[in-house]
Amino acid sequence: MDSFYPPFELHANMADHTTSNADPWKLSWQEEFEDGELNPLHWNALDDARGDGKRSQHYKPANVEINDGILELHTKRETSEGFPYTSGAITTKDKVAFRYGKLEVKAKLPNGQGLLPAIWLWNTQGKEFPEIDIVELLGQKPGQLWNVIHYETNGNYGRDFTMTEHPDLTEDFHIYGIEWTAEKIIFLLDGQPIFTSTDYIPHEDMYLFINTGVGGNWVGEPDHTTEFPAQLLVEWIRYYQK
Repeated sequence: MDSFYPPFELHANMADHTTSNADPWKLSWQEEFEDGELNPLHWNALDDARGDGKRSQHYKPANVEINDGILELHTKRETSEGFPYTSGAITTKDKVAFRYGKLEVKAKLPNGQGLLPAIWLWNTQGKEFPEIDIVELLGQKPGQLWNVIHYETNGNYGRDFTMTEHPDLTEDFHIYGIEWTAEKIIFLLDGQPIFTSTDYIPHEDMYLFINTGVGGNWVGEPDHTTEFPAQLLVEWIRYYQK
């Protein structure tokens, strides 16, 4: 697993995206989805019908596509592996890991009752926690942005989070990100800080997870108002270090 300090080559146009001399953040890795298919050195397309979180979807590799430089995760009303919906999910598990730095994802999230799009980091140790939710959004409340850190200390579960209100975030692309240091995590929306957490800071490698869940206790089930298919779109991902 490449745990940043990536040995693989970056794009030749990487210099176009580096920060200015006054900015301490330097681009370390990026994904521009320019090749028409997922890079197998970096990504896994999940085939997962476990229904974690009492979800109602089967994640299928067929629901992951790249078209014109845009990653598309499709969510459909169709039966598969005993579930009433299918969706798309990708991870960098066992391939690319992150620890500290600035991570940004330019994405357009889907809306609709019962849809739960998320961009998040999960620990590489196979533990339930820690987890950093860069963004979670309840599809029926497209202006509510959730930023959450889930953790466990001394056998006790904890979380630090905020929910902020915005105009409908699903109408266009936005840049969702974090600045993660040993002392704090700053959550960003379009480059602007919206929440800072110091309660619990992970100090371990974590991998990136992007998906749209369907159903479950928190978001509820889709209804007649939910439009299918729905898409989570990603234009690029960029990771910076100092």
